[in-house]
Amino acid sequence: MPPVGGGTDGGTGAPPAGATNIGLASSGTLGNHLVTADGKTLYYFALDLPAAGQQPAVSNCSGSCLAFWPVFDVGTPTPATGLNASDFGELARSDGTMQTTYKGWPLYLFAGDTNTGATNGDNVNANGGPWYVLKQPFYSALVMTKTGGPAEYLSDPAGRTLYVFSGDTVGTGTTPPVSNCTGTCLENWPAFLAGGNVLPTGLDPSKLTTFTRSDGTQQSAFDGHPLYYFVQDAAPGQITGQGVENFSTVDPTSL
Repeated sequence: MPPVGGGTDGGTGAPPAGATNIGLASSGTLGNHLVTADGKTLYYFALDLPAAGQQPAVSNCSGSCLAFWPVFDVGTPTPATGLNASDFGELARSDGTMQTTYKGWPLYLFAGDTNTGATNGDNVNANGGPWYVLKQPFYSALVMTKTGGPAEYLSDPAGRTLYVFSGDTVGTGTTPPVSNCTGTCLENWPAFLAGGNVLPTGLDPSKLTTFTRSDGTQQSAFDGHPLYYFVQDAAPGQITGQGVENFSTVDPTSL
């Protein structure tokens, strides 16, 4: 389908000249997702790190990787209706080139998308990790990976690692989860609450649920396991809580 929010040019899927340089396209399976002005799908790489505060984004796609996943850069983003210009930024790459970011994440094209509207790069595992389209609304939780492991783990939309606690009571289809992390435990392992249930391709959105804790607050769970942050994770991609106090990262493929 052609991009929406940016208009079309003779049915080609490209917005009128000077209108927008980043648009939205709609797919029956993927929903709304980011595309270029000429309708090419944009992706994020799970091995990358998003920008956070004064810390710039990190692209871990270089060399031969770029032959398959070219960098996307528009200089000054002019997004279509439904997208906020403040969500876009610029990354100065280590090779001296520039790259557009969305919500801190570096943006790429896929060489295998030879036709406008193609999404062949979604959920492709290559060059050290999976690749996904950039959905709008944005993901409620992301899949990330790390050189040396863990192979895949869940994070919040800003790249902060999520954890599960082996001491919790796992929820089922008929009973909600029970968090047994309270008091001082909760100070060190704050509860995570998602803003929806938008997940990358391959993950069942129904597994990301919300339950009420014993203190009356809300918390998200994945496949019945309550989700937490670790206070000592100070930046995206840090996993310093792995194996601490019976907490572990979340492998979304194993729960």
